[in-house]
Amino acid sequence: MSDATTRDAIAARRMKKALLDHEIKRDKSAVLIVNTRSRRGARAYSEAKRLLEKGGVKLTASYPVQHGERVPEVVREEIAKGRKFIIVGGGDGTISSVARHFAYKDVVLGLLPLGTANSFARTIGVPLDLAGSIDNLINGKVADVDLGKINEHYFANGSSIGMPAIVGRATPHMLKKWLGRGAYALVALNKFIKFETFQCIVTINGDQISFDAIDLRIANGAYQGGVLVAPEASPDDGNIVIHILKGPSKWILAKQWARLTLGIPFVPAEIEILKAKKMVIDTVPKQHVAIDGEVIAQTPIRVSAAREALLLMAPADFPQLEDL
Repeated sequence: MSDATTRDAIAARRMKKALLDHEIKRDKSAVLIVNTRSRRGARAYSEAKRLLEKGGVKLTASYPVQHGERVPEVVREEIAKGRKFIIVGGGDGTISSVARHFAYKDVVLGLLPLGTANSFARTIGVPLDLAGSIDNLINGKVADVDLGKINEHYFANGSSIGMPAIVGRATPHMLKKWLGRGAYALVALNKFIKFETFQCIVTINGDQISFDAIDLRIANGAYQGGVLVAPEASPDDGNIVIHILKGPSKWILAKQWARLTLGIPFVPAEIEILKAKKMVIDTVPKQHVAIDGEVIAQTPIRVSAAREALLLMAPADFPQLEDL
């Protein structure tokens, strides 16, 4: 792409974001959709409505959704009505479940972080308290960020292969609601005994790299499980980062999970970090691939960054590449 073409593309993106930002702030209207099964969703829904309306936002529709699997359906229906600003309240699983409906659409996602870890909100810099996140929805700016993509599945923040996928599948919703991040550690202890390491083969630009792996994380954002584990990852640079926890012993994984539970980053020496615009990941034996605990595929998988796929309301100081 020539410099002139790049400048034109940047100018067009800036114009689109500016127009949407102007329209949202002029009309002050939005749709509110809250997953009331998320950890804080049930008690936050009414307060969110009150704070939005107090801030001058007209809610053209609002939905307290008791069954999380219904949230993407409601989002899709509202996008089809031509809405320009849709606020979604829930955890990382809720956000990833709706990401594909927002991908490459001229509709802005508003984040209302109400989950256990809220990793994507942390990555963007959205305040985690209700009043702060509402203030961001009213006074933030429209930004465009990348989504991750595994085969045809979009995700907002991160994905996992190996033990995280196993634990995510096995952790009951109510346990997460009661114990928060501690629920994952409790289930992990139970699953750890039968867990076995696997071979991981990563192909980037035709070159293959192979590792004995214990754990693999695919990151579009810097946080996973509410902990800063991939500072190299940014949803605004066109790349996907993978962290491969190496070694022949699953006890290395136990140590790393203990650190994660305590909110301490992983030990860098035990992790292979790869970063690229796209890659293919395979394993021996085959492994489940999960996005926020929901299994969506088995290896091998194609992984890529969906460049500037998502428009969202970000903090006013959120940096964009074209502004740097």
